[in-house]
Amino acid sequence: MPKRHVIIGFIMTILLVMTSVTGVGFANDQESTKLDSSTIDTFMTKEIERLKIPGASLAIVKGEHVEYLQGYGISKTDGTKMTSKTPIVLGSVSKSFTALAIMQLVEQGKIRLQDPVQAYIPWFHIADKDESKRITTQHLLNHTSGLSTYDGQVGISKGDTTSEDHVKSLADLELKHPVGDRYEYSNLNYNILGVVIEEVTNQSYKDYVNEYIFKPLDMKQTYADPKDDTNHIIADGYQTAFGFKVPTKQLNHQGTVSSGYIISSAEDMANYMIAQLNRGTFNGNSILSRNSMNTLHHPSSFIGDDMYYAMGWEVKGNEISHNGWTENTYSKVLLDGEYGISLQINSMDYFNLNEYDTIISGVNKLVHNEEPPTPTNQPFMKYVVFDMILLAIMALIVWTVYRIFNPGRRKVNKILRNLDGVFTVMVYWLLPLAILIGFPYLFGPLSTVTLFAPGIGHLLFLLPLLLLIVGIVKLGKGIRTLRKPTILES
Repeated sequence: MPKRHVIIGFIMTILLVMTSVTGVGFANDQESTKLDSSTIDTFMTKEIERLKIPGASLAIVKGEHVEYLQGYGISKTDGTKMTSKTPIVLGSVSKSFTALAIMQLVEQGKIRLQDPVQAYIPWFHIADKDESKRITTQHLLNHTSGLSTYDGQVGISKGDTTSEDHVKSLADLELKHPVGDRYEYSNLNYNILGVVIEEVTNQSYKDYVNEYIFKPLDMKQTYADPKDDTNHIIADGYQTAFGFKVPTKQLNHQGTVSSGYIISSAEDMANYMIAQLNRGTFNGNSILSRNSMNTLHHPSSFIGDDMYYAMGWEVKGNEISHNGWTENTYSKVLLDGEYGISLQINSMDYFNLNEYDTIISGVNKLVHNEEPPTPTNQPFMKYVVFDMILLAIMALIVWTVYRIFNPGRRKVNKILRNLDGVFTVMVYWLLPLAILIGFPYLFGPLSTVTLFAPGIGHLLFLLPLLLLIVGIVKLGKGIRTLRKPTILES
């Protein structure tokens, strides 16, 4: 960067600090500090090996500078290496793009945050017609519309339609809370916002973000439609089945892109973070004013544990972040006021998601010359335990079925028979019945659990169902047996 630009940047930093307004602000430090790349490489390599991740990419920026770009592992099943130019599906990090688009339209006077959604989508409604009229753009942005997390999860598996048809399918949906009453994260909020953008601009969501976000930020490997990847460089995704990474293809999610299915590379995410850190400016071009960016980042809805939801971002202290995952990818962006870090992984591990989150926390420690905590967990052991339990249950079912149809001749103590009856009722009937009834509360929607946790997710439903069936048969046979004369031990 020319020296005069450095001086101008320094002056602008002082002015911005002096005139800052309410919101979560970022330093606009123009000086680049050399990172210890070898330490970051070592940390990332160890974590990728520990978590059995096929591939990952990392971007680190400071002010207007890209400090670090690196790909690790493989991006495709044929062994193609992951690079900083490899696009990966972002998951819910996509919400920050949708929120940015909304705020651009607010600046242009095309949207007002306090206006009801029906001002822009006249046909929009849910089951409660009166509550439908009360939902505003602001409610959707802050997850205070009353729509539930559960219904948002169900929507993930129902995105194989247009965004308009997807939102129209919500006509019979009941709200979980009164509009504006409290925060509850729901993908549906941002699916509706995607349609708001389309209705207001008379453009598809894809065309709008391409023209007003991706192009101004020089995001050349970023897509709102995987079909636009004509060079076929989007990373293959992997899912974790019984502890092993398996390549899988994503479902069609064209109706839910605005909440979770934008695709981008580490290189492009670096540009995106620079714009976020520098109050909407990238390479001298403004995609959003400083005031609007502050509004975008302003903590609004209380989540818990000193964390708030802003617009497409979570805010805790001076950190702004958002993670995201799909059925076979993961990503997270962290902005701490000085640095921006973007991590993308081409796999998903439903039962070790917190381990993925700790990677970016470790990198953030390293960029601040702090030592990250040494991971002690061995995630694969969790699956060993899961698998052994599931195998034991399957063995029990097989053994029980065998004994039902091959009872043999044996003397049975009356006390043991009674204990066996209690065991049958508890293990084969009451417990699986409770699991089946409580499945949505314990694990989430069946469609989502089986999509995100193949194998184990299926068995979490099938095994209780089989236990219940076998238990009913076993109980019925036990009742018939009690009516017959019993050979007692002397």
